[in-house]
Amino acid sequence: MNPRKALFKPPPLRPGDRVGLFVPSSPVREPYRGKGLAELKRMDWIPVEVPNIMDRGDFVAKPPQAVVADLQALFNAKDIRALWAARGGYGANLLLPYLDALVIPEPKLVIGSSDVSILLWWLMEKRNMVVFFGPMAFASMADNAAAVDQCRAMLDGSRPTPVYSGEPLIQGRASGRLTGGCLTNLVSLIGTPWFPRLRDRILLLEDVAERPYSLHRLFWHLCQSHRLRGVRGIALGEFPGCFKNPAEREALWRRLVELFAPLGIPVMTDLPLGHAARARMIPLGVQVGMEVDTTACMQPLEPGTAPGSRN
Repeated sequence: MNPRKALFKPPPLRPGDRVGLFVPSSPVREPYRGKGLAELKRMDWIPVEVPNIMDRGDFVAKPPQAVVADLQALFNAKDIRALWAARGGYGANLLLPYLDALVIPEPKLVIGSSDVSILLWWLMEKRNMVVFFGPMAFASMADNAAAVDQCRAMLDGSRPTPVYSGEPLIQGRASGRLTGGCLTNLVSLIGTPWFPRLRDRILLLEDVAERPYSLHRLFWHLCQSHRLRGVRGIALGEFPGCFKNPAEREALWRRLVELFAPLGIPVMTDLPLGHAARARMIPLGVQVGMEVDTTACMQPLEPGTAPGSRN
């Protein structure tokens, strides 16, 4: 993200708006598709699927050139107000060599998480857009009815700056633009031209189904690559499926204190974001504040959507 350029925010959604659904990573499947479509309709939006959304390649749904073509069609369509990833998995990294050709006539809401973190970072860095880290339309939304109301309130602008509570790890206060997402995906970009800017940012990191030693290896790699220099604060997710018992969780937190303490920045854990069972949505690219003491919380200091009317 170029800090000297204007930050482009999309307009909020209104009842009856059309939401484009795309598959940048692994194939989608039933019954998640049907459940996800039902939830979007319950939010009073009209889901519009890209052609051949149920395609099944090998371990990716579509070739990267086809995904970029889908994205271009959704950005070009004046009646589509948001782009929502159907699911994650693997494959968003394959889009990166082809994305420079993507033309975005006007900002639109773009929503995803997990593997789609890679696409969100590219849009932040190369198109200077605010994007939304939240449940997938099919794979997550289908089993996350409790988060639907929070997602709707954020996307329609009625409650744009909620407070996210977690647990304290290293005390302190910080503010900065929020970036981050899936830890595995972030580490995979080290040494490539597409690693996102972290300096002066609040960094959100989360993952799923990685054993504690594997998580520590990823965090260690990130630290030793010196990519965390200049980060103002770190906000960690719940890491579901990573711990067999509370002792494993506490052991990793102790190790992370050893890694992060030399940075001199606040660190909090257990945010209900990303792969969490009751994951909520948060905008990336906006200013956030975090306060870590005996309790820990983080809050956007500005909405992720643009105020006022739209065309």
